Amino acid sequence: MKNVDSCSPGNAPGLLTNHAARVFNRRMDAMLRPLGISLAHLSPLMLLHRDGPMLQRDLVRGLGIGQPGVVHAITRLEEGGFISRRPAEKDRRATIIELTEKGRKAVEVASPFLVEANEHALTGFTADESRTLTTLLQRLIANLEIGG
Repeated sequence: MKNVDSCSPGNAPGLLTNHAARVFNRRMDAMLRPLGISLAHLSPLMLLHRDGPMLQRDLVRGLGIGQPGVVHAITRLEEGGFISRRPAEKDRRATIIELTEKGRKAVEVASPFLVEANEHALTGFTADESRTLTTLLQRLIANLEIGG
């Protein structure tokens, strides 16, 4: 479907979403730096905070990120004292990941930063525009995920 100038950097949806993500990530990373985490670390922490301890493979699935990226984040979070790992009781080859008290506190402090960054990003948008943007981005992601 050719309904946009998909090669012009200022009009290409893929390039624009990538640019928006990089700007958002920089903003969030600056806010999270004093906590010793980055935005890449916040997602696994928030998922663990919401769902509780889980198998590492379930954390990978829940984040929708490749295994190497999640393993790297888990290692960094464990080194920083935000999470702990232990063998699963029923399958000693599997690993359970859980938040430490430091991890819980980091999520509690960081969550308002995420709200603030999103509100800033949506400055000047009406509630309907914000919902429409979210719906369109979800569709864009779904389209891009089809076929790997």
